[in-house]
Amino acid sequence: MNGSMSVAAWVCVIGLAATVTAQPPPTPGDPTASQPAAAGEPALVKVPDALNGKNPTHKLVAQEVPEAGKPFRDPCFGTKLTRVTQQPGIRHEYARYDPFNQDGTLIVLVEVSEYDIRVYRTDSIPYEAKANLVCKLDLEQPRWDPNSADVIWGFRDFQIRTVNVRTGKTTVVKDFSKDRTVGPLLKAEPDLYRITTKDEGESSMDMRYWALVLQGSKHDHALRHIVTWDRQKDLVLGVCHIREEERNVDCVGMSPLGNWVWIGGDWNNGGRMAGLTLANKELTQFYHLDYATGHSDVGLDADGREVVVMQNCRTDHIDMIPLDPKTRPVTEMEHYKSSNRTPLVRLFYADDSPQGCHCGVHICCNMPGWCVVSPHLDPSVKEQNWLDRSIILVRLKPGKPEAYYLAKIHTTTGAYWEGTHAVMSSDGSRILWASNWGQNVGKDRPFLMQLDMPRNWQAADRRAR
Repeated sequence: MNGSMSVAAWVCVIGLAATVTAQPPPTPGDPTASQPAAAGEPALVKVPDALNGKNPTHKLVAQEVPEAGKPFRDPCFGTKLTRVTQQPGIRHEYARYDPFNQDGTLIVLVEVSEYDIRVYRTDSIPYEAKANLVCKLDLEQPRWDPNSADVIWGFRDFQIRTVNVRTGKTTVVKDFSKDRTVGPLLKAEPDLYRITTKDEGESSMDMRYWALVLQGSKHDHALRHIVTWDRQKDLVLGVCHIREEERNVDCVGMSPLGNWVWIGGDWNNGGRMAGLTLANKELTQFYHLDYATGHSDVGLDADGREVVVMQNCRTDHIDMIPLDPKTRPVTEMEHYKSSNRTPLVRLFYADDSPQGCHCGVHICCNMPGWCVVSPHLDPSVKEQNWLDRSIILVRLKPGKPEAYYLAKIHTTTGAYWEGTHAVMSSDGSRILWASNWGQNVGKDRPFLMQLDMPRNWQAADRRAR
């Protein structure tokens, strides 16, 4: 799922500027949340029918490269946009993970040339100004604590650690090399060198349940074992050896509520982990959810069910797939009715059609009940379909999906770190994405754009129903 691909391949396999005071995001639980949007704030523009490949197109309007800290309105959709970093090559990690801490006062960013992970304050723009730097992190896969604004989690070797970014205090939460179940595996297989989700997985939302893999240097750094762990009980719940025919696994993770393990098996994987796979926490039962694992994210739908939202290369749609043993793979459109899933967006990759979609997509499900879909286009690809160069917001409502335009993107992807990778904050107040504004394409020198969602946009959406 991580990596830079051409659109064709993706479809087949699935100095600093002056400091500017930043506007704070809406406070979660704000008592004004049920009130109308502030005067002058435009409503989100609805996509007429996200399951139709022939929606009206809103062509990108040529604009000068924006200055950091100077807000402007998207000329097509009226949303408020701001360039929030100045230095090229500093951006967020990926579409799946909220880069903002629990109260939005801090952000974790990556300096991509050295993969240098840094924490900055967000009370002024540009975020990466020297005065905003809080600390640098020596952690893999840093993820913010859901309750403590100063604490971030991550991996080192066989350990799960937390770091208080303001005090520097590091705590080893779990050392699997000393675990009575995992420790003997490490001694028996000395080439094993780390425990990880393989970058794209996460723990349950409360950070109680974890699904991890042990990775070794043999067999081209193949994943060797899946391990599930209950932090509350400090108990390894299951260990599953990954057989030779099952090693084409991209990543693993825990479902948001901690009910299931999801396994990102590739389309050509074998055994129990062929394609997108669901497993129980004890790793004794495996269920085949989809033919392959594409760009996707796990989250909660509008009814609170655990789902994965993913591009389906067999049906040319973005699907909402319940993390449920009753869910069945879909290979043809007519199979949707019996599959326990919902098609959300038609991608319309039709080579012979003037409405054909030319973009690849990434997906973010950080906000319960919603997902953000962001496109990426190669240098030789022209905007054509309604989704090309348009970030959209999709309501995860079974049986009644709806979508809204958010912004047009001035991003051309010629290298991995130029991917748009739009990410929504967990409180639904802000969306970030990487942009090179079509300049220096292929050199991995993007900056960050931010969209501030209209105040009380969810209340406005409810009234529209």
